[in-house]
This record gives sequence, C-alpha cells and structure tokens, in this order.
Amino acid sequence: MVALKIADITDSVVELGRSCPFDMGHAFRVSRLALRLFDQLAPLHGMGNTERIWLRAAALLHDIGKSQDPKDHHKTARDIILRSASLPFRAEERVIIALVARYHRGSLPEGDHAYFRDLDAESQLYVAKLASLLRLADGLDEGRSGLVDDVFCQIRPRCVLLRALSRDTVSLRKVLRKADLFGRTFGRDVVVGVEIVPAHLDLGLDSKAAPAYAAAR
Repeated sequence: MVALKIADITDSVVELGRSCPFDMGHAFRVSRLALRLFDQLAPLHGMGNTERIWLRAAALLHDIGKSQDPKDHHKTARDIILRSASLPFRAEERVIIALVARYHRGSLPEGDHAYFRDLDAESQLYVAKLASLLRLADGLDEGRSGLVDDVFCQIRPRCVLLRALSRDTVSLRKVLRKADLFGRTFGRDVVVGVEIVPAHLDLGLDSKAAPAYAAAR
C-alpha cells in the first residue's frame, strides 16, 4: 500500500462516501465495531495492519450504493469503489476492499463470482476473513440503532463468544444471521450475549491501544 498516514487514507475514504449520500453515523459505528472485532480476534485471523486498513475502508463505504440501488446496494458499492481512482490504494487493493464491502450482505463469496474469481487464493481468503468481520459488525448495529457501544470477544476451540455492550435492550438476531461467512471461514460458531452499560461510558472504540480481550482457549 502507498505510504500515507492513516488519517489521510480515512479522509480520502470519507470524501468518497460523502460524494454518495449515505448514513455516516452507521458507517462510522460499523467501522469502529469491525476494528474492535479485528483487533480482538487477531490470534484467529492472523492478519496485520494493512488488512486492518482495508477493513476500515470497506466498512466506511459498505453502504454507499444505497442511494443509487437500495436493493443491490452491496454490488453498487463494489462498483463505485472499483471505479474510484481517488482512493489511495493500488488497483489490486481496491478490488479486495470493494469485494469486502460487496459481501457485507447477501450471498457469500463463491469461486464463480465477478471479480472474486480473478483473485489469487491468498486474496480470496483476505476477502472472506474481512467480509466475515464486516458482516458481524453490521449486524451489531441492527436497525441502525447505535445502541451497541462496544464488543468483547473470547476465542474458544469451537466457537467465538461476543459480548455486546449496549446502552439499552437490543436484539442481536441479525448478528447470528450474518455469522454465516464467519462460520464457514473460521470453522467456529458465533455466540452472542448483551450487557447493559451506562450511556456515558467512554470505551475508546477506535483505539488500537485498547485492551485486547481475545484469548485462545
């Protein structure tokens, strides 16, 4: 990836998002939660900072196709990202980011899908891993309620436990529905619980320095 500061990359991504009317609050919430999942599940997925940046970009842009095509907005988001030369990523990185955004909903990645079929095996695995995290993060903001402030993870041999911290009672059925790609990619079920926390609690969702709660057991 080109040598740019994280803030510069984020600014470029947000600028593209603003050019396509989208729910910025939802996008930033999903991005923060996706990064929390990424950081805490690092022992499981084994990816690094470059892939984290790809996930952030895809999370911020996953819904930018809604104003053009609400029904197939995931595919429209993919196409917008692929066409955007303003993003500070190499062409092959844009394909990965576009596909991660594309697979935040709908069908799971398959070998005959457009663009995905042209990637090498390593890049296809990156797409599957990152999209599985994005699907979970999107599910955590079910109904775009903004109620889930944070999520803590524990890695178990056969499952991953997600403890969602919420300011009010919230249904997380969508998380379980969107755990399909995670299960296929990592061979683990997802178990979700909710804990009610004070609304004023500052959890620093976007900080890599935040404590890691993932533990291989």
